[in-house]
Amino acid sequence: MQVSNPVLIGGVPLDAFFAFLLALIGFLFLGNLAYMLLRQALDGRVSPGTAKWAAATLQYTVMVGGVYTSARYLLDFDPKAVAASLGILGIIVAVSSTQITQNILAGILITINRPVQLEEWIVVGEMPTTGLCKVRDISFTTTILQGLDGGLVLMPNSSIIASKVVNYSRNGLLEIRVALSVPVSADLARVREIALAVAHDDPRIIRTPGTAGRSAVHGLFDLPYNKRLRSDRPDLIGLEPAVHTVSVSDGWVKLMVRAWIRKIPQKDEIASHYLREVLKRLSAEGIPVKAETS
Repeated sequence: MQVSNPVLIGGVPLDAFFAFLLALIGFLFLGNLAYMLLRQALDGRVSPGTAKWAAATLQYTVMVGGVYTSARYLLDFDPKAVAASLGILGIIVAVSSTQITQNILAGILITINRPVQLEEWIVVGEMPTTGLCKVRDISFTTTILQGLDGGLVLMPNSSIIASKVVNYSRNGLLEIRVALSVPVSADLARVREIALAVAHDDPRIIRTPGTAGRSAVHGLFDLPYNKRLRSDRPDLIGLEPAVHTVSVSDGWVKLMVRAWIRKIPQKDEIASHYLREVLKRLSAEGIPVKAETS
């Protein structure tokens, strides 16, 4: 009776080859599970960045250790067989979704250039934008943002790279604008005086911003790309609350109050409180006013 020779791939039997692929997929799953569990255990106990990198280290340790163990015991650590297995798996992934590959490459670029980092407040996109969001997590393929309404926005990393990103945390400042319309007969000098007084009385509104400070330790880990952005940034000293005349129409003068804050997530609360105080003081002096915030 003739005995058929086993099918070989890279010098390894076909059944061992497929067993290695299954083990590889299993260890990828276990790595992701380890990442999730460690992140949950560390969140709230250490800084978000430390939690992320500790979990990522465990994730890659599980994956690399699993691949090595599988290759050693299933493929006898044959370099040709390992290369053939990984090559075929890579072709399957590439053919199934080129978007995954694009997002992984974009994730690598985000890690290198660091246009956004964990816990930063950003706005992504042209129109419509994501709105003001905090960066909650950055993975290989996805960046997770959390909006002021509490909702989570899952952005493909390729969208972060390709879209306009406004990063407010790097400067540590956010502008608020309040439009006031008063009759042309009103005392504009007094209106400006009241508007500025309310801004100066609120400790959350900055009178002289200066330059957002960063510790020397943070500076040691900055890439030349980020240092160049900050060195090219104009001096922020002198950005105090200001009142500008915008237009005159139908007997009303429109004024724009501009101010800057550091407590970025409290933008709406601060603007609302400021508006209430301005209306209260103007009403006390008998000055009619129409107002809006932006």
